[in-house]
Amino acid sequence: MLDGLRFVAAFAVVLFHFTARDHSRWAEGLPVEVFPVLSELTRYGYVGVHLFFVISGFVILMSAWGRSIPDFIGSRAGRLFPVFWTAVLMTAALRLWWPTFTPRSASDVVVNLTMLSEPLGVPAVDGVYWTLWVELQFYVLVGLLLAAGITERRLVVGSTLASTGFTVAYLVDPSLGATFTIVGWMPLFAAGMMLFLLHRFGLSRARVGALALNVMLAAWLAGAHQTGSVDAIVSGGGVNAWAMAGLVVVAIGLVGLAVLVRPVQRVNWGFLGTLGALTYPLYLLHEYFGWAVIEVLDVRAGRWVALAGALLVSVVISVIVLHLVDRRWGRPLRRTVTGHLEAPPWLPSRAPREMAGDVVAGVRF
Repeated sequence: MLDGLRFVAAFAVVLFHFTARDHSRWAEGLPVEVFPVLSELTRYGYVGVHLFFVISGFVILMSAWGRSIPDFIGSRAGRLFPVFWTAVLMTAALRLWWPTFTPRSASDVVVNLTMLSEPLGVPAVDGVYWTLWVELQFYVLVGLLLAAGITERRLVVGSTLASTGFTVAYLVDPSLGATFTIVGWMPLFAAGMMLFLLHRFGLSRARVGALALNVMLAAWLAGAHQTGSVDAIVSGGGVNAWAMAGLVVVAIGLVGLAVLVRPVQRVNWGFLGTLGALTYPLYLLHEYFGWAVIEVLDVRAGRWVALAGALLVSVVISVIVLHLVDRRWGRPLRRTVTGHLEAPPWLPSRAPREMAGDVVAGVRF
């Protein structure tokens, strides 16, 4: 079910970019003028980002559990970079060729390939890449936990201190969020991590309490601060702070439902795995390719055909990249990176260990 939720998150963001975020690709005007009713709903598609981060907290911790640092880094490199490099080059080529898009310089494209364009102050080839810098910071934190040795207690204490500390730091000095962008999003990752611990070890006061705290912090940040991020890029009225906060709680609840409720856990429809794998290329490639389709079809066939065409082309391109790039080059890159990192003696490669008092399915070990 997590794969299905990942696709829901991606599709919500896609609709947000096409029908709510301000852009000049529609012939009739801004999206709010083209879709006055639909945009009132799709502007809340921004919460798809929150859903992504909660799922990431769960999945990344699950993927790190029982692995060495080299294996963790290799798995992330193989998962992220082949599709990302392809998306950067494809989008840069489209921006260079398409007459209404502003091209990026060759040097900007090269820096973008590192996935560090934001902290280096280089213009992104596509604005959606901002979430990848947030994710990379989370990976660093997980890597530090791996180096120290992951335990259930360290995760509960460490993630709670990190989310609380980052939130306080963000409130004291909001400018921190401009560089260390994870500070405003850490409660979402921490909530996902606590859901993993509940999934693996079951209920405890510490785990439930840490989850509840992170849910409250995430909802409060969404309602009190992240609404401004949405209002800054949409027109026709902003989003309701209470609705944003409530949707974030719902997003965390949906992940909890998918990983903690046994009948839902057992749902294993084959197409969900494909949809989940499709979300990453879809997220990276939809914006500019979809906008190009909108510009072509809107004046010729109308807004609804243009919207459907943009969605269809985005999905088709993503399917092609998934099969030709991700499934062909992801595993070889993972093996290469892991192999090179395992050789140097200076790199710690401590695998996560369980605490003696941990309990799995009622059995102590």
